[in-house]
Amino acid sequence: MAAVAAVATLTTVSPAVSSAAALAWEPCPDRAGFDCAVLNRPISVKQPGLGTFGMALVRHRATDPSRRIGVLVVNPGGPGQSGVDFTFAVEQKFSPEVRARFDVVGFDPRGVGLSQPVRCSAEVLFGGPTTHPADKAGFDALVKHGKELREDCARRSGPIIDHVSTDEVVADVDALRRALKESRISYYGLSYGTVIGQRLAELHGAHVRAMVLDSVVNRGVNARAHVASVARAAADSFEQWRRWNERTASSPLHGKDVVALWDELMAKAARGELVAPDDPDRRLTVHDLSNTVTSLASVPDWAELSARVHAMHMGGVVPHATAGDDTFLFPMAATAIRCADRGFRVRAFAEYRALTRLENRISPHTDGSLRGNLAMTECLGGPDARLPQRPGVMRTELPALLLNSRHDPATPHDEAMSVRRRQRDATVFVTYEGAGHGVYNRSECTRRVSDRYLVSLELPADGSSCPSADR
Repeated sequence: MAAVAAVATLTTVSPAVSSAAALAWEPCPDRAGFDCAVLNRPISVKQPGLGTFGMALVRHRATDPSRRIGVLVVNPGGPGQSGVDFTFAVEQKFSPEVRARFDVVGFDPRGVGLSQPVRCSAEVLFGGPTTHPADKAGFDALVKHGKELREDCARRSGPIIDHVSTDEVVADVDALRRALKESRISYYGLSYGTVIGQRLAELHGAHVRAMVLDSVVNRGVNARAHVASVARAAADSFEQWRRWNERTASSPLHGKDVVALWDELMAKAARGELVAPDDPDRRLTVHDLSNTVTSLASVPDWAELSARVHAMHMGGVVPHATAGDDTFLFPMAATAIRCADRGFRVRAFAEYRALTRLENRISPHTDGSLRGNLAMTECLGGPDARLPQRPGVMRTELPALLLNSRHDPATPHDEAMSVRRRQRDATVFVTYEGAGHGVYNRSECTRRVSDRYLVSLELPADGSSCPSADR
């Protein structure tokens, strides 16, 4: 895995840990063109006795130094994705022009990857009750397990588990700017990276030259609004897949009643009779099946989804690459970060049941959305958010560029539009009229809009769009 390779690379380098006053960059071994460093940061500014952690950094220098604009700091989202890994793939992530004009700097946020990761016992994590409880007893069991898991993670991760909020990450990003000796930085954030970006613009906007927020997370929703929004996105993804089969003669489901076929599979899954197409010894639940839609919609890969559905219907097998075994300690940064930020909690089974009925009404074919269920159950048994995310006012000299797909199952278009309406004086919005999560590399149009903004500070027309290039 790329993340494992990055760990090996940086731990082999063992660069000198640096303060905000300086960074000791060293060439990354086996990574020509990349430099590695570590920025020393306090786990808690208010509690210095908790010690420090090393924030892992990687830099790809501008390929045309004579035309260098400055630094582009990047975060790929998750939360929990490695910015180090993301930057190692810079040739696939950004255009030659961006690579020529910027030093691209990636970082693993606190609690992630090489930056003192939050880790938990895989046995405890995967040994809990269903995350889709059918009654109060099941809900209470999930709360109890959540408390046990949180205690396990805290024991294995140390005090950093209580200090992975976005506000603390943003303080690290500004410390990184100072360590780079840059008065202003440009920033690219994808998905959860847009949360970091929004907060960076609110707290340190004077030090931001340009900011691209790709696939925008809305920090201003409550539980009901979020569950409803991601359910609508799941229903939309299902409809996009249905239409693709209708118009694509090469699909094995072309000319068939896709909705009826799908509902039949969901009924088999509900009865415990649906066999996984890649593992005949495993039975799929309705939630496994539902998640297949939204996961492949993020690419999007409708052909793969149709092939899997056809295989399940016919009883065949779809070859796939198998993942490695789970290690004893499992990375859990995503949950720790979301629960540090999320201002809403589902407190009782009655509330959970009402929200579940809501999402099922909105998207009956997918039984709601795994993302909605995660928002309702992920933080059960854990503490309330220490620094809950609430929108402020983004203040940058140049408005931030917001990008979002029309049909994004992870960051719904309507939620991105809510951010635009709230930050009307601080943003411009461009829609990619296709599907998928992540816009920058979707088409020549999306790259051109983004590159002109980053390189030339050229603002596109607010509300403009790029045509779909989906296949």
